[in-house]
Formats: sequence, structure tokens, C-alpha cells
Amino acid sequence: MIRNGKKDLSKMFDYLYYKLYQATLKSSLNAIPHFMAPVYLGGLISVNVLVLNAFLAKMDVFPFLFSSTVTGGVFAILLIIAAMSYYRKDKREHILDKYSQESKNERIKGNVIVAIYVSISFLLIFAVAFFKPGKL
Repeated sequence: MIRNGKKDLSKMFDYLYYKLYQATLKSSLNAIPHFMAPVYLGGLISVNVLVLNAFLAKMDVFPFLFSSTVTGGVFAILLIIAAMSYYRKDKREHILDKYSQESKNERIKGNVIVAIYVSISFLLIFAVAFFKPGKL
């Protein structure tokens, strides 16, 4: 059971990487998608961890670990470096080959899901900032 969970999580990260890679190809940074996609992925995941930690800290469930901007920055940089080392050339090419066979409907559905995920990730920053425990 745990194996499938890890495998599914890995597939989700791989698919998110693929979508970020494709989005980078359509941006002004299209010359370096192999560099920018893991930067975006690591940054997005670090934002998710920071928001989750802030929410748990406001609920007095867990202490806030990133009270210093340096700590949060180092954490984000370490996640970006981890993503860059994980998605090296052979892994990147495997993922691009695997997901390049998407049908038009699958591609549109994936784009919508990833856009919603990215939007919610950043909107939650404001939700946590204005959240007051006991005021639900």
C-alpha cells in the first residue's frame, strides 16, 4: 500500500514537472526549460510547505519553523537544488517521452488541474495570513 502511495506521489511530481517544463517552453525563458522547470517545482513545493507550517503554527499544532527569512530562503534553495539534481537529463528525457503522448483532452485537463493547483497554492498564502484561529 505504501509503495503505491510513493509511486503515485512520484508520478504527480513528474507530471507537475512536465507541465512546468511545457509552460516554460512557451514563456520568455524557453531557451532554458531544463533549468527553470525544477526551479519552479522546488519553489512551488517550498511555498506549500511554508504555508502548511504557518497554518499549523496558527492552530498551535506545530511550531513555526521559518521565523527567519534566511531559514525560509535556505529551505527553498535546498528544495530547488534537490529538484534540479533529481530531474537531471536522463530523468527529464524519460518524463518528456512518457507524457508527450497525451491526447488533446488529457493535455487540456492536465493544464486546468495544474493551473488550479498553482493558483490555490498562492492564494493559500493570503488565506493563512488572514486566518484567525477560532474564527471559522
